[in-house]
Amino acid sequence: MISLLSREPWRRNQQVVCVAVFMVFTGFAFVLPFLPLYVRQLGVQTEEAAATWAGVLIGIAPLLAGLLAPVWGRLGDRYGQKPMAVRALVSYVILLALCAAVTNVWQLFALRTAVGLFGGVGPLGLAMATALAPREHTGRAVGGVQSAQILAAAAGPAAGGLLAHFLGMRWTFIATSLACGVALLLLVWFYEEAPRTAAGEAAAGDGFGAVLALPGVLSLMAVLFMVNFIGRSFTPILPLHLRRLAVPEADLALSTGILISAYSVCAALSAGMLGRATRRRDPRPLLIATLVAGAALVLPMAFVARFRGFLGLAVLLGLASGGSLTLCYTMGGLMVPGGKRTTAFGFFSGAALFGGAISPTIAGLLTRIHFKAIYWADAGLYVLLALALVPAALAARGRARADEVASVAEGGA
Repeated sequence: MISLLSREPWRRNQQVVCVAVFMVFTGFAFVLPFLPLYVRQLGVQTEEAAATWAGVLIGIAPLLAGLLAPVWGRLGDRYGQKPMAVRALVSYVILLALCAAVTNVWQLFALRTAVGLFGGVGPLGLAMATALAPREHTGRAVGGVQSAQILAAAAGPAAGGLLAHFLGMRWTFIATSLACGVALLLLVWFYEEAPRTAAGEAAAGDGFGAVLALPGVLSLMAVLFMVNFIGRSFTPILPLHLRRLAVPEADLALSTGILISAYSVCAALSAGMLGRATRRRDPRPLLIATLVAGAALVLPMAFVARFRGFLGLAVLLGLASGGSLTLCYTMGGLMVPGGKRTTAFGFFSGAALFGGAISPTIAGLLTRIHFKAIYWADAGLYVLLALALVPAALAARGRARADEVASVAEGGA
């Protein structure tokens, strides 16, 4: 393992965090798709009640994680990112192992609530990956973490399904606990905490208001909310839409899984490529380009008549706009001082989590207006977001040119 890691501390940190994040989120993806089945095993009798309980159990952890993400970020800034990540992972190991031993659904609800209360790995991971990275490599570090999360969402359900099929549902929780344990050991052994400076400690002592008052933070939170809202909006209607595309009933689950996995892999590639591209390019114009491309691709999804065409558009959408969140987080990492970065990433992650949490509900309500209304709405939101970002991109470009002219003038003098 040591021989595979870079000798440069910032590169080694990025590698360790990416692997750790992949392990944690793959573990979570082991169990979430199969909670309705586990709920039935715990004595919930009807399918309707099982579906309701599964929705609550799936939603409670990200909801609490979104609410508390800024708190975890602030604790990371004040006491160190690595110690807080270690505490979060220790709690995951214990709580997820206990989930395998529950005897009723209320016990599972209590443990899922506790998982949400300790859900600080998301913002901590982003901050830890960028802590020692040179400024020009911030996007690369963020892109690596985002790619790890997306690939975990693609690979986890299949692996969890095989585990549940051959060993039973309870073992998927044990496997998730073990995956978090591996992530914990990686961070303890190989992650190097960034040195704390007097300026950084002073900045870490500022309150939440000081972070929210930083220029661009609130507007970036709004963009993150909307980008993740759009990205999560298709999930509740996909099986129904594929049925209308003449996919046989017996193949709906497989076709939905193929589509989600294909989109996720392409989105992970997009996140990695766009993260690297920010080394030489301003992330704002890149973000605008991904939003425009997203609008151009999501609108035709409402009109294609066959599964292959829909799958092709989903692949292109993943490649074109799958890295939008990476660009947003990169912008955040560049605009926030190091001593406040983890707190800021907490706010950014919280905004994205809230967008993804309410998106399926809104999408479901829009189907009452028209089955394909969500695609029209998403295309419109992409365009509005792109237009809203144009002034800021032009202003940043103007400042960059002014700085370049000033530096040339100073050199001539």
